[in-house]
Amino acid sequence: MTEENIKKTWRNLFTPFLIGIVIFIVALLFHRLGSKRPTPQTISLFGCVLGFVFILFSGMKILKFRKYLKTENE
Repeated sequence: MTEENIKKTWRNLFTPFLIGIVIFIVALLFHRLGSKRPTPQTISLFGCVLGFVFILFSGMKILKFRKYLKTENE
């Protein structure tokens, strides 16, 4: 794998991870500071779950790619 491909892969892995973090934080703030009526609370709950799913699956892919790079360098 060339250096250019590694950089492109890292960028493709970190983009959904960062998007997930932003969604999670915004939904958490919306839940904490927003309206306490049921509909906004439900929307913020689904936003938190969506952000967490992005973070979880992207994080797993990042860890697998790091492991792959370590085994390739040995």
